[in-house]
Amino acid sequence: MTRKNLLIIAAAILAIILGIALTRGQKDPAAEKRPAKSRGYAGLLDFLTAPDSNPESKEVNPDEVPSYEIEEAKIIKDVIIEKDPVCSGEDFKVTVVGHNPNGPDKHLVYRIGDRMGNPAILRFNQPGTREFYVVARDEGKHIDHRVVQVQVRECPEKPVVVLKARMHNTAPESGIFEVTSQKGLAEPCTYEWDFGDGKKTTTNTGYATHSYSDRVQTELQSSYIISIKVTDSQNKSVDARASISFPNIHYISRLMGQPILPVTADKFATWSGGTYEVKATIKNIFESQVEFDEAELEIKPCDSSYPPTVKVVAAREIMDTTALSSLETLTQTMRMSKALLGPSSCNVLVTFSGPFDKSSRVTAKMYVDIPPTSARDIDPARDKTVTDRAMVDKLNKAAQILGPGKPITPEDLERLEREGKL
Repeated sequence: MTRKNLLIIAAAILAIILGIALTRGQKDPAAEKRPAKSRGYAGLLDFLTAPDSNPESKEVNPDEVPSYEIEEAKIIKDVIIEKDPVCSGEDFKVTVVGHNPNGPDKHLVYRIGDRMGNPAILRFNQPGTREFYVVARDEGKHIDHRVVQVQVRECPEKPVVVLKARMHNTAPESGIFEVTSQKGLAEPCTYEWDFGDGKKTTTNTGYATHSYSDRVQTELQSSYIISIKVTDSQNKSVDARASISFPNIHYISRLMGQPILPVTADKFATWSGGTYEVKATIKNIFESQVEFDEAELEIKPCDSSYPPTVKVVAAREIMDTTALSSLETLTQTMRMSKALLGPSSCNVLVTFSGPFDKSSRVTAKMYVDIPPTSARDIDPARDKTVTDRAMVDKLNKAAQILGPGKPITPEDLERLEREGKL
């Protein structure tokens, strides 16, 4: 899955607000009818979801810099390279100093080489003079770019650890970090992680995932430097870094007058005493209090003989606490009765909403899968019995790790395998 696809997942909420097509280059007949502000955010989204460039391109063609029918502006004031020259395979930090002549500096977004965000970590594997783009743009129609060079040399005796970062396939507020190669270290190794947001952990494998869903969103883009210290069996240590950046879709929604709060929730509901329960965390990223008064449920049945339904209830019927103070993070159990959902419910989209800043309404969305409760809810083409003994053993071990009653997804198996637990 490409970075573009991952960012499309992350930007889906904004796309709904804008009503735009996500396919790059696709014509949108309604584009010219939108306000200029909406067209500006559409271009910004296109920039944030553009495919990665090649960081090791020797020939830089200015025509390859995406323009999106926007104007050039003097945004980039300086590009600071942490070290020059660098060793092949060695990471180095690049920081852009920018100024927005048409608005606040926090409304600038950046791409450095093949990495979104500022600062960013780059590396080159081939020696010589390497070139990469630095691109900056604002929330409107202004863009600036610069071609930067760095000298790369061979360092054959230097131990090297290569750490790579990417957005999670199915959880776009999370990152996946993996040591893809290491040279000059003796196994086994331990891995000490610093995720750049104050959170740290230690693992026995060079693989980790981390959620940034509770970040404070006060700008268009949030960038993080992830550091790792790898220590081998001879007590030799090597450090490595990577960078990751998240588009702050919820912050952008506020700028557009349609504020949305981020929600992190268990994908699968559990059955308890006549109700389906889901543990969810809602973060109020704004400095105004939020009070939910309504919950809309879009219910999709497992059995196609039942039609999809939409129900609207008071928010307090599902959540115990409906108010969030400024910048508060609230974790609670959401409860939906079986009678409320109806027969053969398979998937539910819950949209909480309430008044906000006297002129608009704030929303928070939660997607939930409902476990089947009858034979009519089971699709033979989808829900197959596992007969492979090795897979059965792996699933049983995963169930012990994840806890009883939790469905096991392919993502769970991949994560546990890479963490060395299966």
